[in-house]
Amino acid sequence: MEAKYFKNFGKITIIGTGPGDTCHLSKKAVDAIREADAVIGYSTYLKQISSILNESQEKIPFNMKDEIKRCEAAVKKSLEGKTAALVSGGDAGIYGMSGLLLEIIDRKSLTGKIPVESIPGIPAFCAASAAVGAPIANDFCVISLSNLLTPWEDIEKRLRAASAGDFVIIIYNPKSMKRKEGLTAAKKILLENIDKDRPAAIVKAAARPDEETAITTLENIDKFDMVTMNSTIIIGNSNTYVNDLYMITKRGYGNKYDLDNTLNFCENETDGGKIKI
Repeated sequence: MEAKYFKNFGKITIIGTGPGDTCHLSKKAVDAIREADAVIGYSTYLKQISSILNESQEKIPFNMKDEIKRCEAAVKKSLEGKTAALVSGGDAGIYGMSGLLLEIIDRKSLTGKIPVESIPGIPAFCAASAAVGAPIANDFCVISLSNLLTPWEDIEKRLRAASAGDFVIIIYNPKSMKRKEGLTAAKKILLENIDKDRPAAIVKAAARPDEETAITTLENIDKFDMVTMNSTIIIGNSNTYVNDLYMITKRGYGNKYDLDNTLNFCENETDGGKIKI
């Protein structure tokens, strides 16, 4: 059914700002931020994109746990006839602001009246994966260990289901100042179905200047000081391996093709010998 927007309502654009540096924003996202009358978001995210903001814009920063207030501010600007950019880290639709904003608009019976557009961003798991190789080249799932909004019992069920299904498992929010034992508890659950030597990667502040990476095993994921709320942990599946540089999950090409006999780009055509690398 075609939405009938109210002409006097301003557009809300929900924008995923990616890992943080503006170089990871799409041109569409940059244009939407620059063209907005008001830019709303967590204060840290606004600082990260400060270089593309202009003096004429209204900047409305909020604290970390003020998600509802951020959405209310965006709706208020829309009702005033102003355009609003509601920014969210990573992709706004993945543990971000999109769902909450749409839910609030729906509860206020404003669905189809306020124009809303979502512009995707690079999620943390993509940035983390790129930092260590190709660990999510096959089926994967993302599980947050934060029990602020999700009961721990549900998190446990998801960990068991993911490990039993041989997914590559990505863990968000592995540890905070208040949640110090959750990662160890999660590890014990995963060890029920996964071998302790399964490759795992830890990436802190992915794609940022202070990025840190470590490739380890499932058994040791809770033994690194670099694990914080800003860290992403990737645990491989049964087809994941580690070489001297990368963590790689096989996609399955080796099962379909004879790669050893198919790959011939290192053959020297002049003498039939292999190029020495």
